[in-house]
Amino acid sequence: MSVLAPKIPSTPMANPRLQTHKDELSLKNLSDEVVAGHIYSKHRDDDTVKIDVNNYISFLESIFANVDQIHQASFQGHDGRVIFSEDSYKANVTIDPPLDILQKISIKLVFKGPGIEIAHRTTLEILDILMSYPWEAKAILCLVAFGSDYGHLWHLNHHSHIDPLAKTLANIHQSASLKKHLDSFKYRQVVFSSRSLIFLCLQVIKLMNQIRLFSKFDTKEIPELASALRQIPLFTYWVIHTIVASTAEISSYLTNTEGQSQIYLNELNERLNAILNILGDYLNIFQEQLGEINLFRWLIDHIDLFPTEITLVVSKLLEGKVNAKPLINCSTLMEEKIEDALREKNVILLISGLEISNDDIRALNLLYDELKREDNYKIVWIPMINPQSNDEEARKKYELVRSTMKWYAVQYTTKIAGLRFLEEIWQVREDALMVVLDSKSKVKFSNAIHLLRVWGNNAIPFTVERANALLRKNWPESTIVKFINQPRLQSWIDQERSIIFYGGKDQDWIQRFEEKVVDIKNDRSMRDNGINFEIVRIGNNIDNNNAAFMSRFWITQWGFFIVKSQLSGSSASETTEDILRLISYENENGWAVLTVGSAPLLVGRGNLIVRVFEDFKRWKKNLNLKGFPNAFHDYFNEMALQTHQCERVTLPGFSGWIPMIVNCPECPRFMETGINFNCCHGRNPNN
Repeated sequence: MSVLAPKIPSTPMANPRLQTHKDELSLKNLSDEVVAGHIYSKHRDDDTVKIDVNNYISFLESIFANVDQIHQASFQGHDGRVIFSEDSYKANVTIDPPLDILQKISIKLVFKGPGIEIAHRTTLEILDILMSYPWEAKAILCLVAFGSDYGHLWHLNHHSHIDPLAKTLANIHQSASLKKHLDSFKYRQVVFSSRSLIFLCLQVIKLMNQIRLFSKFDTKEIPELASALRQIPLFTYWVIHTIVASTAEISSYLTNTEGQSQIYLNELNERLNAILNILGDYLNIFQEQLGEINLFRWLIDHIDLFPTEITLVVSKLLEGKVNAKPLINCSTLMEEKIEDALREKNVILLISGLEISNDDIRALNLLYDELKREDNYKIVWIPMINPQSNDEEARKKYELVRSTMKWYAVQYTTKIAGLRFLEEIWQVREDALMVVLDSKSKVKFSNAIHLLRVWGNNAIPFTVERANALLRKNWPESTIVKFINQPRLQSWIDQERSIIFYGGKDQDWIQRFEEKVVDIKNDRSMRDNGINFEIVRIGNNIDNNNAAFMSRFWITQWGFFIVKSQLSGSSASETTEDILRLISYENENGWAVLTVGSAPLLVGRGNLIVRVFEDFKRWKKNLNLKGFPNAFHDYFNEMALQTHQCERVTLPGFSGWIPMIVNCPECPRFMETGINFNCCHGRNPNN
């Protein structure tokens, strides 16, 4: 609760010549922990009885405005001669207050002695009276009780010069005594000033009420809201405590008795100013977050749902306003207004960090060259820059990445206003995201980076229809063949030969596999029956670029899997199972894919593939009847049923849609979902 430690007020209303009682306690002895203990032992957030706090605030402002005119007239020696303006009558606010409650509070307030202990005890008693009201209502009702009594005193004093009854009542209440203190510092500090304690109390109540209005929002949208609301009871206590102390000071003028110590009033002034600073800071944060909430909802309404000019959507997404900063044309290094650059164009938004891969940039440059021919599409890079990164270092990295691009880029200094939309709706993560929109902001494809990685420019125009057409091809043709530099491969595919594509991290496994292939090919039963098959290796362990090559290979497999899963739903299919099985072997010693032409027949883990070759004598008798691919396939499945190994698939930090439910590629069960997708085929992994 240390947040309430008194701060230096922006405009202090404290007497530099402190005069204090020797035995007077300080507010430092009444810590927030002590106050909270008293409050929460009996009180909870209760809104059994609700009132219109704003209406009560207006009512009090009307009282204080009229009293202020009487103050000024009395101070200038014009008692009884105030002429209220017509606006004063129009501003008169009507409320329906709980009179019994106000009466009880008034009784607690009047003619209390000075000192912190009395004010603290009285404050707790008043809180007990207001038990069933919300916290802001407790504060405003206490201030209304004070305002009514205080206004009544000055009303009697004002009319005592022309009304005998008012004069008699004024004598009884000793209201004329107030006039004697108008020029005293303590009176001005308590009530007769724009920075007086009572004025500060009203300001605190206003801000508390404004904060309460934000409670309709989810704390996920306004994270600091919970913290602010937790402190409202404490702030309410200090408002009421200040009202009690101020009333005691005014009562001392009427009874000509000792008033509050100056140090006590100064500390209350500091305390209220500290609270105002805290509430003001909260409201500034909330207002900024409210702007983000409104922008988030606007983007949801206008992207994909309600036809909106693409130039407006991009401007709002970038800076939350109609006229965002110009884009940088990376080809000319000139700035261009969003309206001029993107009007009536299909737009490809590339959203990434500064670590975007060179492979993606190369593919995008090829895409840019192709799209430039008809000029119907524009690419815009939105850099996601880590706010924790070194500014100069990040700027240099931004400039370097931008220099490799040909299309439009958002300026480095742009703070992305629609960040929440990008993260929550489009699900931007570590990896690049590519969203394709038409000129009216309808999303044509939300995860197009995977289309580009798998099919390159063949994916144009990046629509669902085009993606489905590409997916109708056999997946090895899209994800494996492109990585092979074998002149005869296409001929083998056209002839529908049996082909085994293989790879792995272990050179020993590669060597064993290739040796077994030679043995089988040289087997007499193969030669005599004219049976043959081809093998094609993916990658190698000699080339220094192999790691980068294989990284592209696996990213392509993932891209196909994600696009296929997204368009076909989360349910498993033979294609997604096969390619997911291959992906799960990424870190295995070896793996192999058997195809007939480009049609996949099986995907296997390296040790099982070699075992099938080692057992060739057991299944070669089926070659004449079934042929090589089917005989291999059937024996492989027979061996697979006798082995057990848990499948683990680690999903990279791709942006955009990713499958949350994944079927195991080896059995029909769903894989356990966490950071990894796991499946042990229903068996204990320790067995």
